[in-house]
Amino acid sequence: MKNSRVAFVVHTFDIGGLEHCVARLVNAADRLAIDPIIVCLNRSGTAERWIDREEVPIIELNKRHGNDWRVVGHLARAIRKYRIDLVHSHNWGTLLETCIARRIVHTARHVHAERGMELADLQLSSWRSEMRNRVKRWAMGRTDAVIAVSDSVRQRLADQRIASGNRVRVVPNGICLERPAKGRRVRDSIRRRLGVHSRTLLVGTVGRLVPVKDFGTAVASLERVVREGVDAHLVIVGSGREQCRLADLRDRLGLRGRCHFVGQQFNIGDWLAAMDIYVNSSRNEGMSQSILEAMACGLPMVVTDVGDNRRLVDGDHPCGLVVPSCNVSLLGGALCALATSGQKRQNLSENALARYRKEYTTEVMIDRYARLYDDVLGRNQTPAREGTAA
Repeated sequence: MKNSRVAFVVHTFDIGGLEHCVARLVNAADRLAIDPIIVCLNRSGTAERWIDREEVPIIELNKRHGNDWRVVGHLARAIRKYRIDLVHSHNWGTLLETCIARRIVHTARHVHAERGMELADLQLSSWRSEMRNRVKRWAMGRTDAVIAVSDSVRQRLADQRIASGNRVRVVPNGICLERPAKGRRVRDSIRRRLGVHSRTLLVGTVGRLVPVKDFGTAVASLERVVREGVDAHLVIVGSGREQCRLADLRDRLGLRGRCHFVGQQFNIGDWLAAMDIYVNSSRNEGMSQSILEAMACGLPMVVTDVGDNRRLVDGDHPCGLVVPSCNVSLLGGALCALATSGQKRQNLSENALARYRKEYTTEVMIDRYARLYDDVLGRNQTPAREGTAA
């Protein structure tokens, strides 16, 4: 059977969970029976290094800031030029442009994926939020399939009357984390780089330094942990516009020697190997890529009760503790509880690895997307039932 041509439409192809998911789909093109291209409405970026396949076209449309409707024509021409069978858009930043461009060419099918929300989305005025939801409702109603990366995202779409639950398929993220071949040596090396003793508790987190991730709560929680007499450090892996504010907070709390900002790193597995506990302090999430990466490394976790975080780490065999968002006292208390119980951390670690291997590997995700693409493109005889995980 001839491969289908699929265009993954993103705003920019820079470091992030969305881009990592796209890279995994592109790298699995043979299993998905597709010939992929990546279309950046704005520009490409450092996520290109995640692409393992040769000769994957990456197109930059150089969208101007704000409403630049020229980009719709550019996208339509790209769809026509590359004879695209399916366009796969992601989040609000590409939905409307892809919907209109696809309707101009009258050929390609359209799949749209919704992930988490940025803090700016949560802070929209009521009338702007309603207007955006109406546009989303119109555009998603004209797609061939809507994907949510988590149950919480699907529920949000239903609650906002954007897309009914039976139209939305949940396809969770899947990851394949490269673990260091010599874990103990890597762990010791990174700790020496940070000036952290091998017996010191190292709490870590990974993500963009943006308001919605609320790393300030994680920094303030470290102060409580240290005040309780625990020899603990915090390492924050990532970069972003919040770094100066977070560094000021660290200094005001007297944590300069205990809270480390190491910037953007590509060897995430190495940094996770150096940690004892993983923390997610977000105010909003869909399905957190970083939580899945921590799970794959067998790290016990403390996470905020947003998005699908509870579903990921709680349950009959939990792999972490769940606390309310924006609550320094409870987040710090949960970290203290794990810091003082090695057996508890070990139990959570074993559960994390077991859950990852069962539900969140790249192989499981690729199989789900393969069935979805087959359904939308009519490549099979028995379409999967709508409203369930593909």
